[in-house]
Amino acid sequence: MKLLLLLTSSFPFDRGEEFLENELRFARGFDKILVCPCGLKEDSVQTRVLPEQVDCIRLRRPSCGRSAYGALLRLPCVRCEMRKLLCSGRLFPARVHEMLFFMKNALCIFRALKQEEAVLCADDVTIYSYWFYDAAAAGAMLAEFLRSKGKKARMVSRAHGFDVHEERSPLHYLPMRSYLMESAAAVFPCSEEGADLLRNQCPQFAQKVQTAHLGTSDRGCRGGSRIEFHLVSCSYMVPVKRLHLIAGALKNIDFPVRWTHLGSGPLEAELKHLCRALPACVRVEFPGALKNSAVMDFYKNHEITVFINVSSSEGIPVSIMEACSFGIPVIATDVGGTHEIVKDGKNGFLLRAEFAQKELLQVLNRLRSMSGKDYEKLCANSRSTWENNFSAERNYPEFYEVLGQ
Repeated sequence: MKLLLLLTSSFPFDRGEEFLENELRFARGFDKILVCPCGLKEDSVQTRVLPEQVDCIRLRRPSCGRSAYGALLRLPCVRCEMRKLLCSGRLFPARVHEMLFFMKNALCIFRALKQEEAVLCADDVTIYSYWFYDAAAAGAMLAEFLRSKGKKARMVSRAHGFDVHEERSPLHYLPMRSYLMESAAAVFPCSEEGADLLRNQCPQFAQKVQTAHLGTSDRGCRGGSRIEFHLVSCSYMVPVKRLHLIAGALKNIDFPVRWTHLGSGPLEAELKHLCRALPACVRVEFPGALKNSAVMDFYKNHEITVFINVSSSEGIPVSIMEACSFGIPVIATDVGGTHEIVKDGKNGFLLRAEFAQKELLQVLNRLRSMSGKDYEKLCANSRSTWENNFSAERNYPEFYEVLGQ
C-alpha cells in the first residue's frame, strides 16, 4: 500500500493551517492519505471536514518527561548539532535548551507515530510535514525506522516563514537545520525567497530545495472598484500584522475612506480604541473572525478598491493570493516573498518594511488619483498574476504529482 502521511500542527482541529483545507481537495497519487495533527490539546475539537479520500489520526502522544533529555544526548544527530554550535561560536545554554526541547517534542511525536497500525501496515510511505520544524524531525526518525523494517519510506516537508528565517526566532536559532536538510528527500519552500535562503544555509543540500507556491481557488473575478475608496485587510490581530500602522496613516487622510478589517485576535480592543481617533471621513468596520467561505463571499459581494497588508514578516501571504484572484490591487510591505506576488506599479504597490505613515498616504493618494484606465490595468494584472502563479487548480496537482513519484 502506498501511503501519504501528512503531519500538521492541529489541522483539521481547532483553528489555523486553513490553507490545507483547499490543498487536500487535490491530493492524489496514493492508495491512502492520512492526516496526523501533532500538537493537539486534550480539548481540541475537529473544525474542518476532510475530503472523502483523506482520513485523520488523533495522535496518542506518550508522556516525555525530563528523563527524555538524557536519552536525547545519546543521539548522534544531537551530538553533531552541539559540535556545530560549539565550532561556530553559537553554543549558549539557551540554544542548547531550545534544541533539546525541539528534539524532545520530535521524539514524542515519533514514538506515537510508530505505534500507529495504519502507518506500520503500509509498504511505501511518504511522510509529508507541513512545517519544516519538529514534526519534520519526527518524520525523519519515522522514515529511518520504517526503512529499518524493510519498508520504502521518505520524508518531505514544506517550509513557510518562521521555519525558514532564523532571524525571526527569539534566539536567532532554528534547531537541527543540517539534520533536517540531510534527512529530507525534498524541501518545498512556499516562496523563492525562502528557497534561496535554505540553499544558502545548507549549500550541500541545495538540490533538494524546490519552490512550491501555495494556491487559492477560483471564486470568480469581480475586479476592483473606486465607486467608494474601500480598503480591506484580512488577518489575525497580532503584533506582526502591524494593523496600528494602517490606523495611524488614516488619521491624516483628507478624503472619504472606508476600511474593513476581516479577522479578530488579541489586539482587537486596542485597534478599535485607536480607530476612535480617526477623522469623520474615515468609516471603519470590524466584522470579526469569518470562515474562509465568508471572506470569499465578502470579496464577491462588495466593491473593494485595494487590499492592504503591512506585516513586518511574511512568506507569501495567502490573503494576498485570495485578493488577487478577485482582481483586487494590493498594497503590501516588501517583506519575505511578498514581492513575488505584488509587483510594484503593476498590480499594486510595495512599501518599505519600515515605511513611514506618509508613504502609505502617498500610495493611497496615487491610487485615488490615477486614471480609470491605469486602475483597470492594476486590477487585470492582479488577476493574471494569480492565474499564472497562485492558482490552486494549477499548483496543487503539480505538487502532488511530484509527491507521488
